[in-house]
Amino acid sequence: MELRVKHPLSKKEIKNILRELSRMFGEDIAGKLLKKKDDVVVAEFDKMTQILLVNGKPRFIKRGELIFPLVIALYELSDEEDLRRWPRRVVVDGGAVPHILNGADVMAPGIVDADEDIGEGDLVFVVEEEYGRPLAIGIALMDGKDMKERRKGKAVKVIHHARDRIWELTAR
Repeated sequence: MELRVKHPLSKKEIKNILRELSRMFGEDIAGKLLKKKDDVVVAEFDKMTQILLVNGKPRFIKRGELIFPLVIALYELSDEEDLRRWPRRVVVDGGAVPHILNGADVMAPGIVDADEDIGEGDLVFVVEEEYGRPLAIGIALMDGKDMKERRKGKAVKVIHHARDRIWELTAR
């Protein structure tokens, strides 16, 4: 499968993405993910999903109005940044890792930490506990406080994970 490049984004559209990233992560982190002068191009992955290429590299997933960093973009940042301290993070124990890498949703018993500011319906990213490497992105099915306290139930609906079709296409 190939990404079909559609069109470049305008400076105004890039500023809107930066504003949204700043709202989610804060300005400092947003600036590490995207800069105003970056060349951003939209590529179609499937009918629901677009991939945003930043300076020729896949960096964001877009579904409707929702934009979030791809796992590969977060993975590259995890060499320099401790993602276990970032906003919108859900940290899982080692037992959850193989299941998530096989596409399973994140269950509350495997969660060891979560950003308490996460609200139900927010886009979140999932990292493993030991090294802070990103595993997946998904939609929170409960708030961050509940993720940390509950011992049963589905906490995150995974929409993209390492080793899925998007990862295979973008991690080249």
